[in-house]
Amino acid sequence: MGFVSTRSFKTKGADERPQGPSVFRSPEDDHLAVDLTTQMKKLVKVAIEWQEVTYTVPVGKRKHRKQRVILDASSGRVTPGHLLAVMGPTGCGKTSLISALAGRLPAGGHLDGDILVNGQPRTKSFRNVSAFVMQDDVLFHNLTVWETFMVAAQLRLPQSMSKQAKLMVVRDVIAELGLAKCANTYIGNAMVRGVSGGERKRANIGVEMMSNPSLIFLDEPTSGLDAFQAQNVMEALWSLAHAGRTVISTIHQPRSSIYSMFDLLYMLSEGKTMYFGPAAEATAYFARWGFVCPPQYNPADFFMDFVSMDYRTPEAETDSRERIELLAHAYRVAGWRGEESLDNIDSLAGIPETFSFQTNWLHQARVLLWRAWMQASRDKIPLAIGIVQMIVIGCVLAAIYSGMDYTQKGINDRLGILFFIAIFTAFGNLMAMLNTFPTEKAIVNRERAAKSYRVSPYYLTKLLAESPARLVQTILFVCIVYWAVGLNPSASRFFIFICVLVLEAFAAQALGIAVSAAVKNDKMALAIAPAVTVCLILFGGFYINSASIPRWLFWIQYVSFLYWAFIALATNEFRGACCWSCDAGPNAPSQGGCLHNGDQILNRLSFGGYRTWEGVLGLVGMILLYNCIGYLNLRFTKPRYQPLHALKKRQ
Repeated sequence: MGFVSTRSFKTKGADERPQGPSVFRSPEDDHLAVDLTTQMKKLVKVAIEWQEVTYTVPVGKRKHRKQRVILDASSGRVTPGHLLAVMGPTGCGKTSLISALAGRLPAGGHLDGDILVNGQPRTKSFRNVSAFVMQDDVLFHNLTVWETFMVAAQLRLPQSMSKQAKLMVVRDVIAELGLAKCANTYIGNAMVRGVSGGERKRANIGVEMMSNPSLIFLDEPTSGLDAFQAQNVMEALWSLAHAGRTVISTIHQPRSSIYSMFDLLYMLSEGKTMYFGPAAEATAYFARWGFVCPPQYNPADFFMDFVSMDYRTPEAETDSRERIELLAHAYRVAGWRGEESLDNIDSLAGIPETFSFQTNWLHQARVLLWRAWMQASRDKIPLAIGIVQMIVIGCVLAAIYSGMDYTQKGINDRLGILFFIAIFTAFGNLMAMLNTFPTEKAIVNRERAAKSYRVSPYYLTKLLAESPARLVQTILFVCIVYWAVGLNPSASRFFIFICVLVLEAFAAQALGIAVSAAVKNDKMALAIAPAVTVCLILFGGFYINSASIPRWLFWIQYVSFLYWAFIALATNEFRGACCWSCDAGPNAPSQGGCLHNGDQILNRLSFGGYRTWEGVLGLVGMILLYNCIGYLNLRFTKPRYQPLHALKKRQ
């Protein structure tokens, strides 16, 4: 794949956080002289301008629905080499503005206006020169910073680009963002100690930097950081801007040292523009309207005080609303306060009109399989918990069901443990997917938006990487339980039993992905999955006999993987078995009610017409069905973005 060692980044005095293993092959020469200009796209200087951008969303019920204005005729311009800070109180429209400019505004409202790139209407080629960094740091926690960047480089840079050139790009980004010290450190999360919050933010930015974007949008890059880490992040953004890029970032309330780094300031309140112009001139501008910033006072704090709505009392709300209307009117009269021209820009003629994948299917699958395997194999805590769970439950079942006899009670015991094993296998593998896949889905959506890869190689490699854990846990569980409780002693039936449960585990895994891919977050997945599973259990063939199911509900059992698993387990255990005795005593069933052989038991379950291979075939069918549903859900539930309705038609 071309991954290489990160040893050159290990410096003296580096922090002692857990370090990721050096999994990359070392190059023969760490000082590669590569002419990147022939292999990587040139940094195109891009200016963005927006005129009368208005965004409204419907609120209220259908009969009384109104349009709420999120952005009210917003206009502005940012040229290369400048860092624009979009400021304002919570809910003022900051995120909506940069999302609209980046083409990442979620669908559901109405967006009007004109957005120009280098003086021309924004086209599909815009995606080739821009990057959007989300507020949430969506990264794989079990990869190091270096590995994260190398994967991004392998997927986002052209496949024709040499491995050495990609290596140099990664090194340049790490150096540019000041991440050399933590290059070998895991990204980390709440369970895995890793990089600091500021380093994680910069790593999130670095992933988007792999394609060398000319225009970078960032949503609250300092949220959740302390003052020192926020300063480091903004210094990195300042460096990116002054290297010739156009950088637009929302920020809530920066300290004075951060505010001094802004070239331009865009102040919003209630969707209206309070100010747009050089950040250094903002205090003088507001002073003209009677809002004089005290000496030695943070201008950002001062601005936020008088552009925020005060809802504590009706009088305060009226005063603040009048103040905001005054400033909005004043800006409409004054207009843009800068003198920026469009002379310092490049032509977009050489930029591809289409935004497409940089690599082929096989290359994507190879990179994604490596990443999925690293993520799964290093996630040792869930794996260990799963193994311990299998051992404990297996021992409990062995203690309860050991020594099952060949009486009528033994028949019920065998049926009970077979169905319990099927349920336990289903729930364990289903919940494993529900706890991991929704979080990963956010990363997938971001990478799909960047055209990093297709859905099919991701889905396939995800299944392959998760399969070893399913195999190990299932086989361990069967080995503990099967012989201890005294199921059919035939060796061939033992191995068939293992195969059935492994297939059931894969079916449950596929169902977990299908449910997770269909919903927005893990809470919805965890709420829906139990209801779906209970329904499948009810029609699994143990609690309700097939002959008792109403005809209009009969189809449910055929889409229940538990039904097919129970058929396979029951026929494997009872087909051809014999010699069950009748219980003695006053409560014993009559001779006519006794079941003496396995075929009679299967007939009582309405499984008499089935063979084990049919249950296995049914499980294979469920695996294919659930995976098709999961793939289609993931394929067609990607984020939808709000289209722009241009106010003017331009050539």
